[in-house]
Amino acid sequence: MSSLPMLKKRLDNSMARMADCDALVLGGGITGITTAVALQSVGVRTGILTEFVPLQANGEGDRCMVPTGYAMASAYPHNLRVTNLLQISAASQAVFRYLSTVCKSGVEQYRMYEVYEDEPEEAPLSSYRMGFHKFDGTPETLKRTINPPSRPDAEYLWGWVFNTYFADMPRYLAFLWSLFRELGGVVEIAKVNSLDETLSCAAGRPVVNCLGYGAIELVDDSSPATIVRGKQVLVPGAPCLFSPEKVPIAYNYTPPAAIFGRADGKAEYVHFFPRSDGWVLGQTREPGSIDHAGQWQGASAVCDERLLNGCGIPLPIIDLNESILHNWFGCSLTNRRLVGRVGYRYYRDPEGEGVRLGLDIRNRSSIIHNYGHGGSGITMSWGCALECVRIMESASEIKPRGSKGLGALSDLLVELVQQACGSAH
Repeated sequence: MSSLPMLKKRLDNSMARMADCDALVLGGGITGITTAVALQSVGVRTGILTEFVPLQANGEGDRCMVPTGYAMASAYPHNLRVTNLLQISAASQAVFRYLSTVCKSGVEQYRMYEVYEDEPEEAPLSSYRMGFHKFDGTPETLKRTINPPSRPDAEYLWGWVFNTYFADMPRYLAFLWSLFRELGGVVEIAKVNSLDETLSCAAGRPVVNCLGYGAIELVDDSSPATIVRGKQVLVPGAPCLFSPEKVPIAYNYTPPAAIFGRADGKAEYVHFFPRSDGWVLGQTREPGSIDHAGQWQGASAVCDERLLNGCGIPLPIIDLNESILHNWFGCSLTNRRLVGRVGYRYYRDPEGEGVRLGLDIRNRSSIIHNYGHGGSGITMSWGCALECVRIMESASEIKPRGSKGLGALSDLLVELVQQACGSAH
């Protein structure tokens, strides 16, 4: 870690290059870049201070604390703990709906299947999902109607199918960064180790903290935290799969716990998401924490593993997905390159406050926090970003110059901010 004088000098240099910015965003993950674009779109000149830019700094098999580049991004509402959940979710959905009409955005509608071999509880927030339809029956019967994915030995299936906005992350992140730069955004690559020094160098300009896991140490956040480890397999170059209506398809599939189980004995699901660069197969959801040595400690999935480029991948992620895909579409993983990946998701205070989204005054300087989303960062990204804009406006920290540069997208974001301001009074 840099000494404070060296840190201040480095930050001073970065801030000097951001001299014309009205607001600063800490962190370049999905939350940070979305917040920055939202601010830029309403006319607030914005700079990003980030340790790295996702997909530019990480290799495809990296173990890292930032999962952005390989997030699933099936953007339907989740039951996340956050203030104004439904409003934030609706705002995000409105932006994704618009972006799905922009050909280069990387956002499009997928047909999503969630399938269970044991009867599940009711689907959360089902009324908010597009084209939601429940089903149950034998695989043979269902194959003649909605044709859900199934493994060959399944006897009976329950589940639902719906449409969802899906962000193809390699394309989507490139799109967001191009928007940010098109609007005059400035990015500086630097690690932020001291909040006080950062606020001092910001010289009275509002700062938005989108550092995710890095925010814990920066702001001395003592709230309970769960760090969920996720293991995935990337299949580069594999083709997209489509429904009869020519819509890309994806699934979550939960077999009996004896086939794929968590440490607590509950069944774990596998998932399949096609992207422009291939397939993403997953996953594990292994709850844990980070120890003082920076190592993850937690409850691992209970199953045999296969070593892929140094990552121990549970066999069901490979074998169960392959059997489902072969049974459904005749697809095989034979002769395809498989890349293992381990990533981590930070859930802040999952049983209490949840996401930290609000204004904090430190040494007469304003910082707006926007972190701790866990697995719903992309799903809620636009709604939380617009809430940051609303908070900054309400606190008179910024004076938007009006819609700027992005036409219909800017107009939509300004309208959503105005709606949020109205509902807050």
